[in-house]
Amino acid sequence: MRFLITGITGFAATHLAHRLQTDGHAVFGTTRGAAPLQAPIPPDHVSSVQLSDRAGLTDVVRRVHPDAVFHLAGVTSVPAAFKDPDETYRANLLGSLNLFAAIRAAGAPCRIVWVGSCDAYGLVAEDALPVTEDHPFRPLTPYAVSKAAADLAAFQWSRTEGVDVVRVRPFNHTGPGQAPHFVCADFARQIVEIERGRRPARVDVGNLEGVRDFSDVRDIVGAYVLGSERGVAGEAYNVCSGSGRTIRSVLDALIRISGVQVEVSVRPEKQRPVEVPVLIGSAAKLQRATGWSPVVNWEQTLRDLLDDWRARIS
Repeated sequence: MRFLITGITGFAATHLAHRLQTDGHAVFGTTRGAAPLQAPIPPDHVSSVQLSDRAGLTDVVRRVHPDAVFHLAGVTSVPAAFKDPDETYRANLLGSLNLFAAIRAAGAPCRIVWVGSCDAYGLVAEDALPVTEDHPFRPLTPYAVSKAAADLAAFQWSRTEGVDVVRVRPFNHTGPGQAPHFVCADFARQIVEIERGRRPARVDVGNLEGVRDFSDVRDIVGAYVLGSERGVAGEAYNVCSGSGRTIRSVLDALIRISGVQVEVSVRPEKQRPVEVPVLIGSAAKLQRATGWSPVVNWEQTLRDLLDDWRARIS
């Protein structure tokens, strides 16, 4: 089969491309050209096109004629979204609309796996946890608002425009290749720099008391693939472990695995303007529809994350 991944240079997109290629599929991608391609995709399978370029997107879809499109391109950083909310809305909401329109204009009757975010749920009361797909959106950041709006737009297009869209809402995930502006990768990078003697034995952190639902990125992209195969058009599916972990416990585990002795320093610049205290999801709907379940052990995820940073820093 032929698959198109928007934002193919991204973290999860790279793992998805590897997964699809390993399964024997032809993989194509789009990129803004701002980051090197990590997945072993033939150069002529990658197109440089902006999400704002509807005509360019239409041309790519016509040339590739994919069986499914995985839409992962857009702004993914919460701090970056606070710095430039306008660009975040343009990329995440209008970019999604441009892709939907491009697929329709290209006359390509393919499935779209639209990748949203658990951040769209926002503030969730503890008695509503684990959160399910029918919980209302209460987003608290520009990034979360952009994802909530695009999620609703995807639902609307599935109902009124005849576009085959499956919405997935991944919760926090990490693993090899993640950028250091995400919390787990930030901790791992600092710990490896301490191992290498490149920084004092101090890990700078923000809020450690938040509780999040972490998964391995390789499990997450496995859910995307199953969503493309077995998901119901128009439906939304949480992708998560169903278990909550404090940010502090993640840091403690990385320190234990490394074996380094460190001081932990809470830094004001690493604090976000607003934090959701606890966010844990239910993946029961996804499991019923596709049979998906996570398979990568969390300890292994953290070990692989540290090994990845050891390779990068060396």
